[in-house]
Amino acid sequence: MRPDLPGRAVPLPEASTLAYLSVPQRQLMPAPNSGALPLFNPECVLVKFKEQELVSVIRTETGREAEAVHLLARRSDVEFAELDLLQEPAFIPTDPLIGNQWHHQKIGSYGAWNHARGEASVRIAIVDAPFQMDHPDLALHVRPGWDIVANQPITASAGALHSTFSAGMAAAVVDNGVGVAGAGNCALVPINISGFTSEMCDAVYWAASNGIRVVNISWTGANSEALNAAGAFLRRNARGVLAMPGLNVPVFVDYPNQPDIWCVAMTDAADNTQSAYGNHIDFAAPGWQVYSTTTNSGYAFGSGTSYATPLFCGVAAVLFSVNPTLSGEEVIELLKSTAVDLGPPGWDMWYGWGRIDFAAAVNAAFATLPVITGVLQTNGHFTVVARFQPGLSYTLWQTAALVPSDWALVPNAVLVTNNNEIRLTDPSPPAGGRFYRLRVSMP
Repeated sequence: MRPDLPGRAVPLPEASTLAYLSVPQRQLMPAPNSGALPLFNPECVLVKFKEQELVSVIRTETGREAEAVHLLARRSDVEFAELDLLQEPAFIPTDPLIGNQWHHQKIGSYGAWNHARGEASVRIAIVDAPFQMDHPDLALHVRPGWDIVANQPITASAGALHSTFSAGMAAAVVDNGVGVAGAGNCALVPINISGFTSEMCDAVYWAASNGIRVVNISWTGANSEALNAAGAFLRRNARGVLAMPGLNVPVFVDYPNQPDIWCVAMTDAADNTQSAYGNHIDFAAPGWQVYSTTTNSGYAFGSGTSYATPLFCGVAAVLFSVNPTLSGEEVIELLKSTAVDLGPPGWDMWYGWGRIDFAAAVNAAFATLPVITGVLQTNGHFTVVARFQPGLSYTLWQTAALVPSDWALVPNAVLVTNNNEIRLTDPSPPAGGRFYRLRVSMP
């Protein structure tokens, strides 16, 4: 690049990036090497020269923005260079008591909710005495459950405190202007037990047989071979995940690490462990003095691995919502790869793979979705080209604006597959241009 480049750069706010034209004219470009595909303003790069006080703009050719950033960053007189990205407004839920829920800041819930808030098609079983099913912060998400003891459906319950608190940690309604927020807007299913291992196994079998993918059992028993076998049944038959608490007393517990039971330790606001440690611990999640729903339509603070576990389950359910084609093993791998590694080497008995990072896990889940490899516009039709994976259902969606977005299904999209490629065509794209996205699901 030219040695007189600093003199050719135009400082902000004097510089005109023409960003205000890029959005309405749909000229935004996808940023390279990004799973979430953020958009950037074309033909300009933001740069800060070391001898200049203000950030400046340098014009570049369309398609060479990333190359310009790379070349600028290598210059000895440049402090930094970056694309002019289209940023997103941070999602702030309307739940009035969310300020009491410090754990959402800790695990990155707000960043996760910018992209995904869960879907009711994904259900979480709360295996316990039934929770308060008509709680104003839960009722929208509640689905009929099953009473293992009485062998009959559960359609109503005044609830128990332990299970109601757990249900709220997993899936209290996000952004409903009431109370608190769970991890996401997934569905809740009560399964009643009196506490025997056999009942817990029956509960997992019932959940798996009814397509429930996430099962929370906030009881002791994570060392049970029988429950591990039930967890394997859930993994094979519903492609799901069984999670249980790592126990509360902060002492060593000589449990084996059962491969199909995911044990969750409890952390506080400073990421210190406040629960048992041992080989059985797989993950850590906030559970010390957390705030959630209680009986009599109330709210309260509480502590326990019993509450860290449903938070973990709520996060797992949102990942299934992002990409329903993920298996239970794949969701666990996403959680492992994104967990925050805490403590010195050898502390995996306290934290397992680490404390869950909701925002990072959601971004990783989005990166697993089918990648759009090209777009075509011919004869008034708009076609999206993507990688094709047999056995999945593909739908095409469109919106007029990314922020705020209002995605609508293209009902008459034409789908054509050819080996490992799929093409989805909107035969009548609306005037003024549109943004498109693909969604995949299990048939």
